Amino acid sequence: MKKRNFILLISGRIITNIGDSLYAVASMWLVYELTKSNFFTGLAGFLTAAPIALQFFIGPIIDRIEHRSILIYSQMIQAVLLAVIPVAYYFDALSAWIVLVVCPLTSMIQQFVYPTHFSILPKIVDKESLTKANSIMTSTYQLLDLILMGVSGIIIAIMGAVAVYMLDAVAFLIAMTLFYYLKFPGNRDSNEKHVGKFSFKEEWKDYKFNLKEGYAFIRKTFIPKFLLAAIIANFVIGGVSAILPDYAANRGGSHIYGWYLGAMSGGLLIGSLMANVFNKIPLGKITIVGFFISGLSWIFSGLSNITLLSILLFGVSYISIGLTNVLFLSSLQSILPSDVLGRVFSFVAGATMIAAPLGSLIGGSIATFTGSFAVFMSGSLGILFVSLYWIIIPKLRTLPSPANFGEDGTLMAKQSG
Repeated sequence: MKKRNFILLISGRIITNIGDSLYAVASMWLVYELTKSNFFTGLAGFLTAAPIALQFFIGPIIDRIEHRSILIYSQMIQAVLLAVIPVAYYFDALSAWIVLVVCPLTSMIQQFVYPTHFSILPKIVDKESLTKANSIMTSTYQLLDLILMGVSGIIIAIMGAVAVYMLDAVAFLIAMTLFYYLKFPGNRDSNEKHVGKFSFKEEWKDYKFNLKEGYAFIRKTFIPKFLLAAIIANFVIGGVSAILPDYAANRGGSHIYGWYLGAMSGGLLIGSLMANVFNKIPLGKITIVGFFISGLSWIFSGLSNITLLSILLFGVSYISIGLTNVLFLSSLQSILPSDVLGRVFSFVAGATMIAAPLGSLIGGSIATFTGSFAVFMSGSLGILFVSLYWIIIPKLRTLPSPANFGEDGTLMAKQSG
């Protein structure tokens, strides 16, 4: 923390994180305020989250562009894009369509930022301090995400969604200024080794190859069966996220929306932090019991007339999701050969990352006819389905603990029988 470059980087990251979290919440709420439509709110969620599916192209692009320039120009572009909202409002020209264009464009630019932060770390931090620096960067992001998700709704309620966009634009300009003063020692300020032309065709070809190779390796293992449950869970969560603004409005307003998001983020964080405690417990049992408890918590959250209790139970329902995410990734890392790890993760990411945006779009559409409460309650059924699915599939039900995965080198073969 005494290093000037690291202070600049983490300070810029904190400010970027603040802007990123605030406009993510403000966008959903603003679209809902402008349209009072669950469909358009779901569409906003879909368009904002969909750029995440392009992340497999981000790495190669980052490798070909000077990292400091990525940070500077990404912040500047985001500031300009977000400033469009308050300017349009000032001239009485603001519409939901403007927000629906600005949201995905800003989100797309944002996909470059956080991977670049981690690419820069080895350039500004000594090798022996790298693990500690990564830990500080990651924990800061998670803690800020938890805090901001919890207070963002209150900030929007006090300032108004449009004013938040102006605040975000200023925040990104401040982050841009901090990144401008980054100075790398010696010739480590460039990325000349990797700089070159980016070919969409070639990267898409490589990505398809990795998907096919990853699927070819895992198709006879338990992983595809796990993915089906994961895709369904992500789809349901995306659908519920789309209707949360309307659901929260029925319970009290934008500050309630922020607290539901904070509870969600808090549950995921608690589950992630608990992963090491459950490392020696069979993964099959953890998933079955955990998702059953999550489903029940979700049901009681929807049925409770006490808003605070509903919010707390909603957060509890996400603990097992955060827990199993970490345990499953740890299990994969322990059993997969290092030479196929990237290809398998490409397949897993490609299969699951699009489920949430699609769920957001479809969930918002369904809520147009059924109302937000029905979609919210359906989320609990999706979570309970995961628990039931793991019970009826023997290969999933009998999965050992992550600590015992592949200890004899034969687990993959056993699970493929």
